[in-house]
Amino acid sequence: MRRESDPAARGVLLPFFLALFGGAMVLGPLIYLALHRWVPFHRAMDRALLISALAALGLAWPRLRFREWWPPGRRAWIDALLGLLVAFVTVQTIVSIDFGCGGLTWAALASHARTRVVTTAVIAALLVPPAEETIFRGFLQTEFSRRLGARAGWLLVALLFAVAHFLKIPDSLDHEPVHFWSGATALGAAFGPVAHGWFLGWKGANLLILGLLLGGVFRRTGTLWFNEGLHAGLILGLLLTSGLTRSTGSSFWTGDDVLSSPLTAIVLAVLGWWLWRYYRRPPEAGSTAR
Repeated sequence: MRRESDPAARGVLLPFFLALFGGAMVLGPLIYLALHRWVPFHRAMDRALLISALAALGLAWPRLRFREWWPPGRRAWIDALLGLLVAFVTVQTIVSIDFGCGGLTWAALASHARTRVVTTAVIAALLVPPAEETIFRGFLQTEFSRRLGARAGWLLVALLFAVAHFLKIPDSLDHEPVHFWSGATALGAAFGPVAHGWFLGWKGANLLILGLLLGGVFRRTGTLWFNEGLHAGLILGLLLTSGLTRSTGSSFWTGDDVLSSPLTAIVLAVLGWWLWRYYRRPPEAGSTAR
């Protein structure tokens, strides 16, 4: 892909990030003050970030190609189901290896706790993948690829995808008074794990590989349906595994959890290689995914 010289293209990313973080700083305390009986402050900030991300995406509306990224039809269902199947096999492989190496054991949970784990995993698998794939692959990878070239844009967005998963609003803020400026304080605290380099480990490496994997499929196909199925299946499987099992901490190869395991990196790397080979055919000329 050639770098784009259109001034409109160059000016869309900065407003997006300003609206994302600026909107969350303002909206988070307002959501908490309205719903504080039911929603703790760190959850209110999480919701504010999601709402602000969707609103910020609206600033680039003329450049969003939803019909191209999410084309309707029979092929969409096939790609999504194939992604789910690949995710199932991948998670099954990772979990089987972890159990075989003695790194995981089943957690002793009450029935209501198991129900909560399953419900949370299903909701996350339904809601998170379409939003993240549209923002990271459809929008950000397309825009960064226009400026930096396809490979550099692909790598940069995979890195942003990995780092973003370490941005956490600490629940310790729930015990402090909430003021109008508390949103800025919360976002500053959310960058703490990144500033301390917590992403420089196997969990960060696995998330980077996953970002490269998903971005690579998007480069090959130009659509997001397979990514949707794969992403949803991985989220469902990994959240169920983390909620229904516990780490024994007995092996370097299995890590503290599934995403922190070096074996997971090997499985994801093999999967990425296979998908890159499977989706050999590049998108048609003019596609933003190249």
